[in-house]
Amino acid sequence: MTAHYLKAAGRWLALPFALGSGVIAAWAGWTYEQALMAGILVMAAVLWVTEAVPLFVTSVLVIGAEVILLANPGRWPFFGYATGDGPGFASILNAAVSPTLVLFFAGLVMARAAVKEGVDQAMGGWLLRPFVHSRRLLLFGVMGVTALFSMWMSNTATTAFMLTLTMPLLAQVAPADPYRRALLLAVPFAANIGGLGTPIASPPNAIALGYLRSVNERLGFLEWMMAAVPLMIVLLAFLGWLLLRLFPSSSGQPLGLTLPVVSLGRRSRWVVGIFTVTVILWMSEGLHGLPASVVALLPVLALLLGGFIDRDDVNHLEWDVLMLIGGGMALGYGVGVTGLDHRIVALLPSAGGMVGLIAVLVLATYILSTLLSNSAVANLLLPIGLAAVAGGGQVTPALVAIALAASLAMALPVSTPPNAMAYARGELRSSDMAKAGIPVGLVGLGLILAFLILR
Repeated sequence: MTAHYLKAAGRWLALPFALGSGVIAAWAGWTYEQALMAGILVMAAVLWVTEAVPLFVTSVLVIGAEVILLANPGRWPFFGYATGDGPGFASILNAAVSPTLVLFFAGLVMARAAVKEGVDQAMGGWLLRPFVHSRRLLLFGVMGVTALFSMWMSNTATTAFMLTLTMPLLAQVAPADPYRRALLLAVPFAANIGGLGTPIASPPNAIALGYLRSVNERLGFLEWMMAAVPLMIVLLAFLGWLLLRLFPSSSGQPLGLTLPVVSLGRRSRWVVGIFTVTVILWMSEGLHGLPASVVALLPVLALLLGGFIDRDDVNHLEWDVLMLIGGGMALGYGVGVTGLDHRIVALLPSAGGMVGLIAVLVLATYILSTLLSNSAVANLLLPIGLAAVAGGGQVTPALVAIALAASLAMALPVSTPPNAMAYARGELRSSDMAKAGIPVGLVGLGLILAFLILR
């Protein structure tokens, strides 16, 4: 019921808030284009926060508003730049269609092929089989396998098939045994943490990578992993230790379960081969010189030409996620090209210097992502972070830190889709997620901030 009223409020308040913020900005002496962009930014914030319309619809609305109000291709009065030399509409559309979208699109296509050919179930069962005789090892095994898949697939899809894969395991655990809750929490939390590992693991990562490329900051696939995977491993180890302490098993008996053997067919092996070659090329960008977004075209072509992906598969890809990322890139472009980013940065507290400012943005990202979509939060805060550190030599660590902080928010059922899916099983309470999710998030934040301070 609260969500219903929040959405209704968003529909009614988005336009008045946008108009009001534009008027206030103009009254404060900001340029005409900055006042227009402030209205667009506030409108996007209200709609993303309240989810009055689907997130991707807001992204499309942002692109359309920037084209009409800023580029003003119709040369209408009261729109465009005060000096008349604003960006053309093609520049705004080009900003929305970032090469990062190709990279993320390839991840969606490969994930679709893996699910279609049963690679996820076969590989998941094969990887879990060595751990099924020990409760402690099983917990760490489930987390490790989940995080591994979540590095390359949607964390929502990973959670769906891992929850299915663990059902035979849960059937061997007594309903009153706290270990059940530990195993159930291990799946969504590990999926969230796995979202740190690669640029294609989550939308905030892709958005951050797009912003870095927009200012000619090169961060390769392997470089991202070198920064994020150690953090991911530490958090998984801490999560496993914490879950075993919070939800200790009431039975000392081993599970003694044997998972069914699912073999990989010829088509499945081809999918695994294409995936393996792609990952190797992504991680060796420094050797062959092909950008990750160019390499991403190879598995897409191989899977399409090989008949692994057909029209129905393409129609069922998560196009809304790509549109959400594109809208975020367009929003960042508009904020930057109008100079609104520097206006906003000037309003932020300056105590602690640049590192202190980055820390504020990282904390804000974590807090807001706990309550809202982390993709929407990344869309709003990453362009501000980019402006805050521009020219200070901290662009790459700042944007990566903000993106990673977005994936650390997992304290509530509403924080991420994986949390919501696990909670929907009816065996978990909100307090269960908070008891484990808050400490994991805070440890992750502490490690990120320590890296920023000590680097």
